[in-house]
Amino acid sequence: MKNKKNRDRIGLGYAVTGVITSLKTEFNMRIHVIIMFVVIFSGFLFRISVFEWLFVILAIGFVLAFELMNTVVELLTDVLFKEEHESAKNIKDISAAAVLVAAIFAAMVGIIIFFPKVIEFMNALF
Repeated sequence: MKNKKNRDRIGLGYAVTGVITSLKTEFNMRIHVIIMFVVIFSGFLFRISVFEWLFVILAIGFVLAFELMNTVVELLTDVLFKEEHESAKNIKDISAAAVLVAAIFAAMVGIIIFFPKVIEFMNALF
């Protein structure tokens, strides 16, 4: 049992290292994390409901997870295809498209949740 506990801790360490590496090396990951903090701050500012938080957190999680997977796909593609190859380009493009779909979904969730609150806030100001 002791070995399993150590293995779990090591696995978590690898995961944290992966996130840190992604943040250091991937510009888009840094952008997503900045947007995540803005959205979380906005959620507290506008006092969104628990139900709304559920969708916001799911949307953020999907975008970050897809961005991490896209990074893995790009790195693996670079290892497997040393030369330029149309299949490598297609793999990378499709992987990036998955992130785009997740980001569009997240943006739609954000608009549905925050747009009415922003309008209400603007009306209160004027």
